Amino acid sequence: MSFLKHLSRRQVKDGIHVAFDNCVTRFFLWRRPSYGKRYDISLCAIFKNEAPFLREWIEYHHMVGVDHFYLYNNNSEDGFRDVLQPYQERGWVTLADWPHNQDQMGAYRHFYENCRDQTQWACFLDIDEFIVPRYHTDLHDWIRTMDRFPVIVVYWQMFGTSGRLRHDYSRYVIEQYTVSWDRLYHVGKCFFNTDYDIARFDATTHHLTSVLVPVAGTSLRRRIGPVDPSRRFVKAARPGGSQLGSEREYRRKTIQINHYWSKAWEVYEMKRQMTDVYFKENPKKDLAYFYRHEHNNRAADRVIFRFLMQLKLTAGENAQGNG
Repeated sequence: MSFLKHLSRRQVKDGIHVAFDNCVTRFFLWRRPSYGKRYDISLCAIFKNEAPFLREWIEYHHMVGVDHFYLYNNNSEDGFRDVLQPYQERGWVTLADWPHNQDQMGAYRHFYENCRDQTQWACFLDIDEFIVPRYHTDLHDWIRTMDRFPVIVVYWQMFGTSGRLRHDYSRYVIEQYTVSWDRLYHVGKCFFNTDYDIARFDATTHHLTSVLVPVAGTSLRRRIGPVDPSRRFVKAARPGGSQLGSEREYRRKTIQINHYWSKAWEVYEMKRQMTDVYFKENPKKDLAYFYRHEHNNRAADRVIFRFLMQLKLTAGENAQGNG
């Protein structure tokens, strides 16, 4: 038990809560959503100068089952409105201007307070993140296998530059970047059931959402966090380093989020010169920060390629429909 002296009081407390949830709470979570809201699954994102990447991100996620997109523009100076207009006209996108710098959480809170009643499930996602079901082809089918749990965390599969100095804007992001970390990262994003109140808005809200769940037979509510795709309650970080588990455990995962963290060097270099939607001091300015991520790219992951041809055909049809 000597390892306990190296843990903070909060870490010990969180560990006890997670153990209790895995041993007890999980057996009392049987209330499934009614799916009576306007949308079943929606994404909420804040973006800054992401016009070249918005179309692929929207087309891909709509193809795999996302019903609606709530997008917040943070002082973009590119042609994002031209990109988004067809999707607004089609009813896929709700767009709002969010001029407040380093206020990502404020945008998320605005969505939550004004739009949560429109969608059964929501996820705070970035434009460089793509949700990839490994076996299902529709997120509706996947989420119904998990929907007795109020919050589900999906872990990142991290991708780097794949050795590319320049990005080819005539090709899809998911097609160009295949060199990845060899394990899932211990950080991800969460789907949360909007029937439950989010317990707090802070730096952990989009990575490790917690909600308030009624305690049976009382007027009390208890805060619980997410389960992972294996239906285990988890805490912020797992022991043993930043990457998760064994190859066998990785193969058991039913879903991942491909995080195209840098893309080609020229794209990353542009982001180094920009202000960030969250950090007051952009960490990308530190070149060592870049290399710490890039040097972890020791494998290749093409799971998303199972959707690549469908994306090319579907996005092409949608573009013709707008022409």
